[in-house]
Amino acid sequence: MESIIKISSEQGYAQTFVPADVATAPPTLKLLDFVIPANTGTYDLGSCFININMEIIPGANANQPASATAADTGLYNDDIVLEQRAGIAYMGDCAQLVRNADMTCSERGMVESIRRVGLLRTMLWNMENDKAEQHDSVNTFGTFFGRRGSGNRTSSMLQIMGNNTSVAGVADTSIKASRIARDMRINLSDLFGVGSALWNTDIYGATRIHLELVPQNLKVFTNGGNEQTDTFTGQGQNAAYGAIVAYTIASGLGQLANGADLGSTNPLVTTLTYDDFQLNMPFYVGQAIQCDFTNTAGAQVAYSIIDAIEYNLGTNSTNPPAGTGQVRITTRDSLYNNGTGGAEDITGITIQALNSNEATTAIRINNAEIVLSNLPSVNGPDGIDYRTYSTEETQGAGALTFNKQIIVEPNAQNLIVANCLTGANVADKNWTSYRMSIDNVDVTGNRDVAQRQPLHRERILRTFNNRGQDISNLSLALISVENVQQGSANEVAFDPIFETLPLTQAQKIVNFKITQGGGGAQDVVFFKELVKSI
Repeated sequence: MESIIKISSEQGYAQTFVPADVATAPPTLKLLDFVIPANTGTYDLGSCFININMEIIPGANANQPASATAADTGLYNDDIVLEQRAGIAYMGDCAQLVRNADMTCSERGMVESIRRVGLLRTMLWNMENDKAEQHDSVNTFGTFFGRRGSGNRTSSMLQIMGNNTSVAGVADTSIKASRIARDMRINLSDLFGVGSALWNTDIYGATRIHLELVPQNLKVFTNGGNEQTDTFTGQGQNAAYGAIVAYTIASGLGQLANGADLGSTNPLVTTLTYDDFQLNMPFYVGQAIQCDFTNTAGAQVAYSIIDAIEYNLGTNSTNPPAGTGQVRITTRDSLYNNGTGGAEDITGITIQALNSNEATTAIRINNAEIVLSNLPSVNGPDGIDYRTYSTEETQGAGALTFNKQIIVEPNAQNLIVANCLTGANVADKNWTSYRMSIDNVDVTGNRDVAQRQPLHRERILRTFNNRGQDISNLSLALISVENVQQGSANEVAFDPIFETLPLTQAQKIVNFKITQGGGGAQDVVFFKELVKSI
C-alpha cells in the first residue's frame, strides 16, 4: 500500500517580501534542500512533488471605505505571477521558479545537476502541453484572459463567493470571499530525468535534492478594475460588466425616493443578464468597489464593500427560476443618501473593483515541503536509464551574427538552444535564421533554418521524435499574463531551437551560427540532452 510522507526543507523556508521593493530589498532565502532518508524503501518519484506554500498580503487601497474590516482588506483580486524577464510574465508551470537543480545520493554521488532548469522548463512546458492543457492546469503561475476580457480574471489566491442570498431573499453577510494560502506544486519529473523512476533508497542511500530559486521574479498581478469598460458580448448583449440600471421612471426601478440610500437599501441592479452569473460576472461578496453615478448635483463617486449578491432579483424560489437573469448587488455603506426633499433621478451608474496598493502589497512564503510517495511492498530496480542535461551559457555581446563552437558529450542525443535577452528566463528574443554543423557536417545541407518556417518546425518535430515523445503544441506562442490570447495577432512568439545529435564514441564538435534580430545576440544557452544510467 502506498504511503505519503512529507518532509520540510532543511532551511525552514519562510519569508515575506514586497515585489515593488525587490531592487532595494530582495528576498534573501533562495535555497531549498530536502533529504530522502536512506534505507526507507522505494519511492515512486513520478508521484513526488515539492509544495511551496504562498499567499498575498495586500496593501489597502487609499479609497477603501472605513467600513472595511481587516478580512476585507485581503479580498482584492490579486494573483501571483512569475516574470520571465523584466516587466513580462507568461503562464508557466511552477518548476520555472527553480533556476538550478541538483540531485545527489550517498551511494552513487551526483545523479543530476541541471543549470537554468527553469529556462528549459519554459520551453518544454509550452511544447508538451496544448493551449487547453495550459489553461486548465492548476500548477501554474498566472492565468489567461478568458471570456471576461482583459482585466476581469479571477485570482487563484481567493476563494470566491458569488452569491450569499437564499431563495427567500435573505442575505447572510457572514458568507463572503476569503483569501487563501496556496501550494505551488513542482513535480520532481519536471526537474529531473530520474523524476519519473522508482527510486530505491536501500540501494542509492540518502538522497539530497538541492534547488536554487528565483523568488525575486515573483510579482503580484491585479486582475480587476476594468469592469467599467470591458464588455460582455454573450447572449447577444454588448454592455460593460460594471453597467448598472439607472434609478429613473423609465428604467423600471423608479426614482430614488427622498431619504433613500443608494446601494444599501436600494441595491445596484446589473444592466447585463446572465445565464451563468457565477461564471461570467466578475464581482463577488466582500469585494471593495468604486461606484460612479450622476444625480441632480452632477457627477459623483463613492466607495463601499459588496455585502450581498442575489441572482434573478428575488425570483429564485420558482423552479426553474423565472427572473430576468440580472444580478442585485447590495453594498455595506450608503453610496448616496437622497436628501433633496423629493424623488431623484440617479443615472450613469457604474461600478468597478478597487485594486490593492502595489507599493505595499507583499508575498508571503510560509513553508516548503517535499511530498513523497513511498511503496513499502515494492523493491525498486538497482539500475535506471534516464535523460538529463548539461548546460552551457554564453553571451553574444550584441553580435548580429553570433558564432559558437561547443564540445558535446558522446551520449548527447539532442540539443536545445534558447535565444534570450540578458538575464531572461524565456527564449522570446527574435532571430532570423541559424545553421548548425556536427563534426563539420552541416545538419541541413546548404540551407539556413529560417525562423518559424516549415524547416524550423520540422527540426522541432524531428527532435521530439528522437526523444520518443509526441509534441502537443507547435504554435510557438506563449500565453502572456498581460495580453489577450485571441488569434495569432495577439500571440506572444517564442522560438526555441531543437536539433538532434548522433550518439558517438567520442566527443562531438558542434558549430552553431545564428543571425539575430534587433539588438544583436545577448544570452544564448545550450542544453545538451544526455542519455545516462545509474
